Amino acid sequence: MGFISRRKSHLFLGIIFMGIGFINRAYPMFFDNLIPDRFTEYRETISWALSIITILSGIGMFFKQARRLVKWPLLAIIITASLGSLGQILNIDVNGVTNYLPPFWVKLKLPMQIGLGVWLWWATKEDSEPDKKRKLKRK
Repeated sequence: MGFISRRKSHLFLGIIFMGIGFINRAYPMFFDNLIPDRFTEYRETISWALSIITILSGIGMFFKQARRLVKWPLLAIIITASLGSLGQILNIDVNGVTNYLPPFWVKLKLPMQIGLGVWLWWATKEDSEPDKKRKLKRK
């Protein structure tokens, strides 16, 4: 991921996740169909909880001390949303009425979620040798 610095990645990822959380509140129908049918009666509660966690984690991306902590709930949300997207792709003919997105966009969500997860993992990983980088910059 050398085309963008980690510092800029933290900024972009924070904005992206805050935006996802706010969109989840403004247009919950796009996210509600990712929640399995067996949790139908808890859909609104789950949706509220996920949007709050996503917004707070997005804010946490702006603070160095919080990044390692907020990485895990965000990755968990990305993984579960990816599984929901996979379920939508596998049942696209069955769920054609419940999907608010055209089939092309439903199929595009999964690679985008995986890419976002990889980007989050890369942006929040620890430097293996931060002392060497500091010494090289001083010279």
